[in-house]
Amino acid sequence: MSVSVKALVRLELDGAVYEPGQWVTLPDGQAERAQGLVAHGLAAEAPAAPVKPARRKRAS
Repeated sequence: MSVSVKALVRLELDGAVYEPGQWVTLPDGQAERAQGLVAHGLAAEAPAAPVKPARRKRAS
């Protein structure tokens, strides 16, 4: 599972340049690296996907 963070500053990672506001997708196994970027204030975590409430069927 890949890890996504949003760049807060200009980042150069693995030969690619990310501008502020761009999403950075790191490959599997790099969750620790992503947490390091967040901890140093270089990136923000991706928001969790919202959970949609179950729809109720209307009685007829």
